[in-house]
Amino acid sequence: MTFADFFERWEGQHRIYLDKLLQVADNENESDDDAQQESLVQQVLTHYQEYYDEKSIAAESDIFLMFSPPWLSSYERTLLWVTGFKPSVSFRLVKQSVGADLNEEQLERIAAVKEETRRMEGQIAQALARVQESVAAPTFCELVKREGSLADGDMENAMGALKVALLRVMRDADALRQRTGLQVLKVLSPTQKLKFLAGTSRFWLQSRRLGMERDPTYTFHQEPKRDPNTHVHGMNQI
Repeated sequence: MTFADFFERWEGQHRIYLDKLLQVADNENESDDDAQQESLVQQVLTHYQEYYDEKSIAAESDIFLMFSPPWLSSYERTLLWVTGFKPSVSFRLVKQSVGADLNEEQLERIAAVKEETRRMEGQIAQALARVQESVAAPTFCELVKREGSLADGDMENAMGALKVALLRVMRDADALRQRTGLQVLKVLSPTQKLKFLAGTSRFWLQSRRLGMERDPTYTFHQEPKRDPNTHVHGMNQI
């Protein structure tokens, strides 16, 4: 199964979880069983973990594909930050979903998470910039000018180093996305967690719907059958 196939199945399951989150979150009865709410939260987190695990495995085969994913519309790709949503988007979503319900202590703790997330985003952005600069470096450019095949030892080594560097940056970004979400969830009550996760899911699915509506040529693309070593495009979209 390709990652595009997995993503299509995962998206369908994601919609089901959103319905469950909305159903429970819209019930304002605070006497609901906290254990039942936490169980649903854990199911959703496991669902996200499955996505990141599969993505990491697929990236080992073709990291370049993750930086310009054909299973997303052109509009969705403009929203990407290192192959996904920027981690700090979580703070806008928590404000929209439960901001009015947060107490002073919760606001202070979320502010601390936000500061740390912004700092780590800066480090990842710098790491990606260094990778991009390496592609524009004279040594790499000279290899490209040769128009040699990847069987050429120098080119093969250069491409290998590029793929390793991009994979590291992507995994760091994904780890920060997960870390930020988990840190925010630790601050929230069970009902607030459901509302935050519902808001996050709704934001992602609305972005996807808008992308498909704004891109009339978009159809769900399967991953092209190609040698993953033959291209380096898409890095400027992150």
